[in-house]
Amino acid sequence: MRNAKYEPRVSAENKRPRAIPSISYEHIAGGLASEMAGFIQSKEPQQFCPPYNLIILSNDGAVVFDCELDKNWNACDGGSERKVRRSHFPATALLTDSAHVTRTFLIERAPYRNIGE
Repeated sequence: MRNAKYEPRVSAENKRPRAIPSISYEHIAGGLASEMAGFIQSKEPQQFCPPYNLIILSNDGAVVFDCELDKNWNACDGGSERKVRRSHFPATALLTDSAHVTRTFLIERAPYRNIGE
């Protein structure tokens, strides 16, 4: 017969789901700009060349992120390490290429569900 006093128990802490760590705009900038460039290249015959400048404006018009991207979509000129927040959306993204042509995109929602308020 076993002694119930010594059996391992599952604590309530182990049952909680782990939170996804918050992300910054710097981590998603390259993928976001690459996706935007795919839309541009499929619709416009003119050249779209690096370096690129990406600016993201929150729904109230404040600049929440600004960086320069190289041809591999890596952030060269580090913008602010600002965290992505639901309150920034819908956001406006401005993508400028080396010819100083600016394209505007609307980002309707945040990229992940577990983003801070």
